[in-house]
Amino acid sequence: MSASMVAAFAVVGGALGWLAVPGASDVLLRRAWARADAWWRDSLEAYRAFKREHPDVEPSSSARGVEGAVGIWRDEAFSAGLAGSLTQERLRSLASAGFKVDGLAAAGTEESRRLRCSFRARKRDRALCALALAAAAATAAAFVSNAIAAALLGLCAAAMAVAVVCDARARIIPLEACALVALGGAAFQAAVRGPEGLAAGALFALVVTGGCALANRLLRVRCPGGAVGRGDVRCMGALSFATGAGAVCGFAACYALAGLVALGGCAMRRLKLGDGMPMAPFLSAWLACGAAASVVLA
Repeated sequence: MSASMVAAFAVVGGALGWLAVPGASDVLLRRAWARADAWWRDSLEAYRAFKREHPDVEPSSSARGVEGAVGIWRDEAFSAGLAGSLTQERLRSLASAGFKVDGLAAAGTEESRRLRCSFRARKRDRALCALALAAAAATAAAFVSNAIAAALLGLCAAAMAVAVVCDARARIIPLEACALVALGGAAFQAAVRGPEGLAAGALFALVVTGGCALANRLLRVRCPGGAVGRGDVRCMGALSFATGAGAVCGFAACYALAGLVALGGCAMRRLKLGDGMPMAPFLSAWLACGAAASVVLA
């Protein structure tokens, strides 16, 4: 594209970063908190009802119907307690419902958790979002000759910016951000690679989600909270669609960068082996490198 078009993309990206990304991050964090809180309260009441009828039995996640749903919730609550990510109020609620809480730990309160699930952006936050998205939009315009495809890639970058804010703030990658990456990314692949790109993305999405499910199953004792979080899995699936044949390059760049940061953090004693990190910043590298590889391969 011409220099004027690249500049126009940068201006639009900067405006979206300043105005839309902080607002969308706040809205999606609050929605995620409300959904999770409603699911927790409803499941707790269902668990209480189950225990009243079966005081000496725990619900099984492999059962059908209501018992299976309550069993899944129970397993997740137990894993969260082992990982020390339950709030104090939730741990007390579990104990009052007959849940065996020996060995489980709590951290923080419901109010502190609710406050984390919001984002009141300061000028510095808005400036960082604006600069990052302006750079992403300008790069997309410079390397993608098709204006519509470049706009779609910029839309994916905006969704990933929201994911980065939410993950850094509350360790949440919103479902809506992943859906936007998947839809916008699939349209981008259709524009630059056609059906071949869509097929490659779908195949890699199946591989990466299956691999994550296997890793979580194999490492469930060592990582009670899950080796790979659900939001990370959803985001990786969405990025697979967005990067198509470049997904392998994006995956490699993401985990190479994450590994380097983890090693650096351990060397400086800011991280310990087994500590978790927000993955969305590294997943953004997947989008950048994977999209670039996809364009080069086109």
